[in-house]
Amino acid sequence: MTDLYRRVRRRTVDVCPTTRRRWVVELLPGDTFSCREEGRRRRYLAPLRRVCLQVVKWNIEAEKAAKKKKRKTRKVKRGFTWR
Repeated sequence: MTDLYRRVRRRTVDVCPTTRRRWVVELLPGDTFSCREEGRRRRYLAPLRRVCLQVVKWNIEAEKAAKKKKRKTRKVKRGFTWR
């Protein structure tokens, strides 16, 4: 694995549906994540660790929601009703 000493910048393939602009994403030295809309100067920065933890949290919540939905459909199939 290579250490992050220089900035790595990439542009997204798809456009954002609301603004119709692509995003520019950067990995900066110091383990920092940066993103901005293409053609705009406003940058959004976050520590890479926080971004990774947020992605993990979203995946866990999605798994829990899928399990809950599966349990709920099983209850409906068995004829369980609330009073």
